[in-house]
Amino acid sequence: MRPARPDVSAFPRAAWARCLREAVAGITADDLGYGDPLGSGELRDTLADHLGRVRGVVAVRDRIVVTTGYLQGLGMICRALRARGARRIACEDPCNVEEARIAARAGLEPVRVRVDSLGLKVDELASAGVDAVILTPAHQHPTGVVLAPKRRAALVAWLRATGAIAIEDDYDAEYRYDRPAVGALQGLDQQHVVYAGTVSKVLAPALRLGWMVLPPTLVPAVREENQGVFRIEQLAFARFLQRGELDRHLRRMRTRYRRRRDAMVAALGEFLPSATVRGIAAGLHVTVELPAPVDVAAARARWIALATMADYATDPDGWPPTLILGYSQMTEDRLRAAVRELAQLIGRPSDRLRPRNSASTVPS
Repeated sequence: MRPARPDVSAFPRAAWARCLREAVAGITADDLGYGDPLGSGELRDTLADHLGRVRGVVAVRDRIVVTTGYLQGLGMICRALRARGARRIACEDPCNVEEARIAARAGLEPVRVRVDSLGLKVDELASAGVDAVILTPAHQHPTGVVLAPKRRAALVAWLRATGAIAIEDDYDAEYRYDRPAVGALQGLDQQHVVYAGTVSKVLAPALRLGWMVLPPTLVPAVREENQGVFRIEQLAFARFLQRGELDRHLRRMRTRYRRRRDAMVAALGEFLPSATVRGIAAGLHVTVELPAPVDVAAARARWIALATMADYATDPDGWPPTLILGYSQMTEDRLRAAVRELAQLIGRPSDRLRPRNSASTVPS
């Protein structure tokens, strides 16, 4: 039940193999060389069209860099910011703790800024004295909240007033189930927002493909540093986008993930009725506030893999006991069995649950 893990069993092998064969058959002598450090021109043109259509991103080829994924791109941006004089960078609290580590390795001091029910507390950026901010405005990781419109406007105003840079991780933006997608922050300001995306959640992490849309001022530093990645795979992905394969795959996966989300929410309501479930409108996980803490070691001993707010927040004691439960990798029946097992561990009365050795109980 770990979060942030897609169902890679659904990877469209036949469609990807067809695009890969076409890429190899049509590759030019120039494309077989080292090429532009920013990436394949064909893919960058295709990405500009795709991101504009589905996310409202304003992009052209010369401002897109292809990366091996979000964290590699984040490292490049942090080093570029440090080279031009930045000293401190804000990270959401809670967030992926690896972001702060990458910023620190680049020579920036990470400063955690609290997230509440409206998203990042933008009014705290000025007092934090930061030169940049990393955030997930479309679907905050891990709480699942969306950055409120007033805070988006306030963030853009702060960026323009200070010249700071926002790094927008468009986390889980492709998977929204109950409402229209939230447009990218970058569409509001192309001079101060770095837009970052990846195929890790929509296709598979093994492809090692991501991208960033850069403000013009950061392009030279990134071009100088990036060594380029997997050029043949870049051309295959360009064809995958052009043929509409990604759109078709996302439609299939949204239907599958929505069924699994519904199964998890229903099971939580049945077996853990005292829990509060949040962040269900999008993504691949839910947050579950509990009346009492769960013994994570005991859960792992019962083959239940999960995450808690302590994995993301600087002060987990400042939050109610909260689980971050992924639902993307299990069928509906397995999800129900997993939640029932979890409820038994937390302390739901045993007469409402079957024993652990029941044939219907499946390790998660």
